[in-house]
Amino acid sequence: MNSETVWLAAKRLVEDKLVGDTVTVVWHAGEPLAMPIAFYDEAIVSIREALGPAVQITHSIQTNATLINDAWCRLFKKHDIRVGVSVDGPAQLHDNHRRTRLGRPTHHLVVRGMNLLKSHKIPFHAIAVVTAATIADPDAFFDFFLQNEVEDVSCNIDETEGLHRASSLIGHENSYASFLSRLLERSLECNGQLHIRELDSMFRLISEGLPSYCWRDENWPDNVQVMPFALVTVGWNGDFCTFSPELLGQTSVDFHDFVLGNVNQETYLETSQSDRFLRLWGTIIEGVKSCRRYCKYYNYCGGGAPANKLYENGTCFSTETLYCRSALQQPFEVVLRTLEQSRQGNV
Repeated sequence: MNSETVWLAAKRLVEDKLVGDTVTVVWHAGEPLAMPIAFYDEAIVSIREALGPAVQITHSIQTNATLINDAWCRLFKKHDIRVGVSVDGPAQLHDNHRRTRLGRPTHHLVVRGMNLLKSHKIPFHAIAVVTAATIADPDAFFDFFLQNEVEDVSCNIDETEGLHRASSLIGHENSYASFLSRLLERSLECNGQLHIRELDSMFRLISEGLPSYCWRDENWPDNVQVMPFALVTVGWNGDFCTFSPELLGQTSVDFHDFVLGNVNQETYLETSQSDRFLRLWGTIIEGVKSCRRYCKYYNYCGGGAPANKLYENGTCFSTETLYCRSALQQPFEVVLRTLEQSRQGNV
């Protein structure tokens, strides 16, 4: 992505009045640190110029950490960039899937990167892909992060998506629930030294619920993945889409691809009357309505993730997926059960 495309991607938000008091820019997909440091120095300044001084801008980078060095750490601190590290746990889990193009393991490089972040006193969180192999040993998984002083971990399940046709968790959902239960036990035992996103978020959901908004005289639970242009994903060449970020770069029989336009040629909202956008949004809304009719978790979810519906069920006009059972339903039940036991004096 060149500097002009970066500036336009931000400027289009202003032109379409899509900017509120705050904007979060997430540098994700592929390996963001493959770009030179100078790119981010220039890009961050360009985004600030495009959005104006009144907007509070947060930058986040999700990296595999193998390229982190002192210079990158200085950049993170200079711009107060939030850092996420992709690491799947112990070496035997991580190196099963995260190898170099020559097939070499990367775990030791990731640990080195995390240690550099710690030495520079840069806080970071971890995102781990959870597979069938992961859930076989929840204690080894938990201990790795605890021993490496990682305070926050997100468990992204092995998803069916794009060319990845089947999740390794299919047929192992009971084991996954047991995995979550053990993580919760360990998290409570260590007095908050390690937080698991999926579990912490359920405590908040149960106590506070989801915020809602009014649209067409109806109240809808807040779910940015089904709200047009609440999330905008821009590719290296300026192509953009909305709804689930994972849709950009994917294809489908119904929509060919999910590119709505290009920031070099048009604004975001100029594409909102296109046939592709209207068909996609219509399909997503019908899927949300189906969730509202049939799913007891709807008020805690808001209608699921369109990308997961598409790649698990073949259409966004569908309801339950392995992803929503794993990311919301099972964590919800694990936490709710623990709260009920605590109330009864059993925990």
